[in-house]
Amino acid sequence: MPSAAWSCLLLMLVLLVQWEGPADAAQGVRATPVLVAAGAAEDATASNNQVKLIQTPAGLVAAYSGATGGPTQVFLSISRDGGAHWARIAQASSGPVPSRLAALALDGSGRVHVVWTRYDDGVGKIYHRVWAGGWTGPQERISPSPGYAGYPSLALDRAGHPQVVWYGIREGAVVAPTRHQSIYEIYYVGFDGRAWSPPLLISPGVPDSVNPALASDRTGRLYAAWYQYDGRAYQIRYAERTGAWSAPEGVFRTRADDFNPDLAVDPRGQVSLAWEHHDGQRSVIQYARRVAGRWEGPVALSDSASQALHPSVALGAAGQVTVLWDQDDGQVYLRRYAGRWGPVVRLTSDGGNTFPAASAAGAVWTHTAAAGAAVYFVPLPPR
Repeated sequence: MPSAAWSCLLLMLVLLVQWEGPADAAQGVRATPVLVAAGAAEDATASNNQVKLIQTPAGLVAAYSGATGGPTQVFLSISRDGGAHWARIAQASSGPVPSRLAALALDGSGRVHVVWTRYDDGVGKIYHRVWAGGWTGPQERISPSPGYAGYPSLALDRAGHPQVVWYGIREGAVVAPTRHQSIYEIYYVGFDGRAWSPPLLISPGVPDSVNPALASDRTGRLYAAWYQYDGRAYQIRYAERTGAWSAPEGVFRTRADDFNPDLAVDPRGQVSLAWEHHDGQRSVIQYARRVAGRWEGPVALSDSASQALHPSVALGAAGQVTVLWDQDDGQVYLRRYAGRWGPVVRLTSDGGNTFPAASAAGAVWTHTAAAGAAVYFVPLPPR
């Protein structure tokens, strides 16, 4: 074989090992988790489609749900020393009904935007508020009433204005057979500096679309993913928005169910997407990236022998990809990509750990035990 052909073959083999290699055995815990907040709800850091941890000029800020003797509310905690110590700084939600499922975003002025689900009259509604060393105004409902709205995801446009997606229930009869026997749809609203836009349906097709994730790049383009029933199985759907939303597309066609996507986008507009791939009793975390309008992958990140759930994706300053998830052993795991996938790293040392949320600075998750639930933080291990 000519030397040029050998070189080409060797390069292809190297890329295959780097990109599609199987998950390595999990390595030991890399850092000691730090308590962020006690008295948390059992789903304090749910859900995986939401950013829970951001770096602000004042320090690291985490969002979680917890109880203060009444209904569950949404709180913010801050660490001014890189995650070594934490203190509660604010309560975002209030009222006689529960609030949960918060998401965060930081604008160019250093203000923290918060959205969450509040259960007015037992039915979810989406609320928004802004923290700038203090609340700039009262909590504001941004989803319509009546009608259910839940699991919001938040990103900012180029001007720093909040953009939000959620899944809601449209009133009316089910127009096609769905497993939920309901009409779940993905809706979008955007703030233009003066007012919120009317809710826009962005998930045409069989009306069973759930848990959207949202991200934006530095140009203000929005990227969304959710899972949607196609009459046979749940598939990951994807859409983009500049001036208007594109028609949704399938990411990878599968005979099994794909659930709970999360995504992040780098400054070049390259999208990293992770989700749960279910096949019988197994659930594997899969990853794909979108380069020049095409999907590459998928790559299995977790061990197929375990039930892996709730993937969370974050990008580092140098472009490295971090994916977290939890497994049926109650542990939180991590894999990172920077030219090739590193080994699986276990971040926790005991059971009862769920709903991890990744950021470039570290990770938070919920830990449950006989004494109650709490939120913990750990810095991410060096590459």
